[in-house]
Amino acid sequence: MRSALIINALVVAWAAAGALVAQEDQAPTPVADPAELAFEEGRWDEAIAEYREILAAYPEDRLSLLRIAQAQRELRRHDDALATLETARTANAPEAMIDLERARNLALLGRDEEALAALDAADHSGLRALALVEKAPEFNSYRSSSRFQRVYRNIRARVYPCEGIPEASAFDFWVGRWEVRMPDGTLIGTNNITKRDGGCSIQERWEGAGGSTGTSVSFYLPSREEWRQVWTGSGGTLFDITGTAGNGSMHMEGTIEYVETDRVVAFRGTWTEGADGRVRQRLEEFDLAAQAWVVWFDGFYRRLD
Repeated sequence: MRSALIINALVVAWAAAGALVAQEDQAPTPVADPAELAFEEGRWDEAIAEYREILAAYPEDRLSLLRIAQAQRELRRHDDALATLETARTANAPEAMIDLERARNLALLGRDEEALAALDAADHSGLRALALVEKAPEFNSYRSSSRFQRVYRNIRARVYPCEGIPEASAFDFWVGRWEVRMPDGTLIGTNNITKRDGGCSIQERWEGAGGSTGTSVSFYLPSREEWRQVWTGSGGTLFDITGTAGNGSMHMEGTIEYVETDRVVAFRGTWTEGADGRVRQRLEEFDLAAQAWVVWFDGFYRRLD
């Protein structure tokens, strides 16, 4: 018995030792490429050296040239950065980013007309770097100019195309943080309606006074010229409805499904903005037995924000 226990112990020990050896043999996974890590940490000279090593091994690497130019700009070596960018252009690096970087360097050199011309060129090449354009301090003196505003609008329209669709804003009257009451004034919950995904969707987060919760997403479908809303609730209710909006109102129709009873029936909803700023949401389902529409939810929204 004792010998069996000793053998088992040795087997376990050998297995553990083998696992340790295997772990030691495995090379640690690097957190980031040395060049990228140096760039992220603002060690600009080191980043330039690392990217030059990459270029020596892979001359076709176009993005390393852009990174070198960006690091040179951070080091205020603007003439060097501009020269590197021209090399990057010859190497067929992305034109839009080359011209954006040129604009940043030219602005820092006080060459305003050339900087704005470079921004125009970046826009013409389809620039999408909205966050960089928004945050770059060197563009602050240009922001109020019509020329800069035109470029900014074009970039934003590429990144957030739904903002340019008027119909995608037709349900904005429901956006906000609300308390919701029944027609008799009884508080039944709160609802937080937010516009998300670059204006392409509206998200609802419902919290009932009794502890219920629910989430919906509403979005405009240009190909169908209609809105769609999909809801899931903590009580096992799922509805999928579509419709149209306009002039402070929304009407959608579809079906509601009850998870517990596996029942699917016709469903419809209407949202109406009142003159006092409140919004009324009225949801109805079709009662098959009575062959009539019955109220499923009727609430008046008052803004909390």
